[in-house]
Amino acid sequence: MDALSEVLRAVRLAGAVILNADLGAPWGLTVTETTPLARGFLHDADKPAIFHVMLRGECWMQVDEDEPIRVTEGEALLFPHGHAHKLESFTDVTVSTPLATLLTPPIAGELVPAVHGGGGEHTRLATGLASFDRRLADPLLAALPNVVRVDLRGTAALEQLEGSLAFELTETEAPRPGGIASLARIAELVVIDVIRRHIEATPPGATGWLAGLDDRYVGRALALMHGRPGDEWTVEKLAKLVGLSRSALAEHFTRILGDPPITYLTRWRLSLAARDLANSSREIQGIAKDAGYESAGAFAHAFKRAFGKTPTAWRRKNRRRK
Repeated sequence: MDALSEVLRAVRLAGAVILNADLGAPWGLTVTETTPLARGFLHDADKPAIFHVMLRGECWMQVDEDEPIRVTEGEALLFPHGHAHKLESFTDVTVSTPLATLLTPPIAGELVPAVHGGGGEHTRLATGLASFDRRLADPLLAALPNVVRVDLRGTAALEQLEGSLAFELTETEAPRPGGIASLARIAELVVIDVIRRHIEATPPGATGWLAGLDDRYVGRALALMHGRPGDEWTVEKLAKLVGLSRSALAEHFTRILGDPPITYLTRWRLSLAARDLANSSREIQGIAKDAGYESAGAFAHAFKRAFGKTPTAWRRKNRRRK
């Protein structure tokens, strides 16, 4: 059990590998919006995160008018907010192609390799998407920069990604059972590994949500609360399980995250309640109880304070969006 895994499970992380490209220099690819890229790969994904993994060779990445960044073999780039960007074989490529034009629907459950560019040095690039329940993922996404860049060399995620994309569908080979489903799980592993490596690079003494995930004691407390939000948690119970005194955990948790443990837990429970109100027909009383409230009235008061609407109004508004 760890905090990041529990958080990503709760926010309904879903992944898809959408591109397996062999790129010959000169080449350039642009990404402006990620929602259209999800069609045929991630159902109903709204502004999913996008990632790129350099399987062979290198390229340059640029966001807006920032300085281009060199990306080398084995490195991964994650754009948690779907920020517009471009990838190029050189920094002076004059013509770029929308990445969307290289995507083709899977054939017989297999991702069709794409070949693009000129006759120069070759680069192999894998691209994927990741969707979240953004209401629940907000603490994580808000803590991540526009671009997360990490080295995945030596990780199981990179090894599995390379192995899966090395398979090419030929006239004589039958498609592998569950090919796209396997790639979906691998995409999720890539996202988890990228975020985990970014968290592990958090400097000592840092504060904030990512620092909390990386902290021995706060991370354990977060994992417990995210994994079992309906339990009757107290600071005493959490402290005993993470190996600190009650006062030490309360002080340490508050210093890093800015809120005491039970305040954080209340906010997380209300976020889960908001999801249930939007996605289920459960009675409000039952949702209130799961959120730790004995009466629907007390729950409604707390919910309105957090979300600006009563549970009934929230349910009505969010169901109309579907």
